[in-house]
Amino acid sequence: MKLKELYLSLIKEGKKYHINELDIRFLITDVLSLKNQSSFYLKLNEEIKDIKSIKNAFEKLKSGVPLSYITNKAYFLGDIYYVNKDVLIPRVETEELVTLLIKRINEYYPNKKKLNILDVGIGSGVIAIKLKKEFPDARVDATEINEKAIKVAKKNIKDHHVKVNVYQADTFPENKVKYDIIVSNPPYIKFKKDVDKSVLDYEPHSALFISDQNNVYQKIFQNNHLSSPCLMLFEIAPNLVDDLKILMQKSFSQYSFNFSQDINHKIRFLSIVKK
Repeated sequence: MKLKELYLSLIKEGKKYHINELDIRFLITDVLSLKNQSSFYLKLNEEIKDIKSIKNAFEKLKSGVPLSYITNKAYFLGDIYYVNKDVLIPRVETEELVTLLIKRINEYYPNKKKLNILDVGIGSGVIAIKLKKEFPDARVDATEINEKAIKVAKKNIKDHHVKVNVYQADTFPENKVKYDIIVSNPPYIKFKKDVDKSVLDYEPHSALFISDQNNVYQKIFQNNHLSSPCLMLFEIAPNLVDDLKILMQKSFSQYSFNFSQDINHKIRFLSIVKK
């Protein structure tokens, strides 16, 4: 069977399961170890030997397994990262978070002195790695409670040839460093009904759901690792706005803050300057 025939048959079947053509192309490209999408199109009229592997991977896609968990690849701000079921798949909102933070750092620290940056809940490592690439003179630390997630982050740190210090800790490492910048995409979902089924079925719940015991915002706000001033940026859920306002009032004596929207016009980011 030629690749074109197989591709068209998978598109036809995929429509029944709401699978888009782009995901099918990425899947085939990965299984065949093709360099890129251009290589895929160049092979459309070639005979495909490993049809079974492609169909097996497609069955996983049909069952709802996220594409990134099948290919073990996720794209983030132009780079490729390794992911598996132990970490969340990076989203476009988190790309917006990092882009916004880079802008804020350049505005707030125009001389780019040697900053101390902490990423709380490193997950796959995409935030910390991108910040280290952007600010190579900065000290970039990261914490993560999940040992399996730490292994994923360390693999990505090694693959991207950057220096990021990773500590197994709930929020802050056991050191005496005062951090100039705190960034986090913590668990912020209140209710399971707010989550797509594929996310609920396959992605780690500990990285998704906020609770009284798993409130990273509170743990960060009330910690003494924050320098003065300290720039903080968080990814949030829109329904946390009122709770976070109350928490900031309880935690800080002098501060300024700003809520901003994501590309879908939902309140998604909280920026704080603790003075």
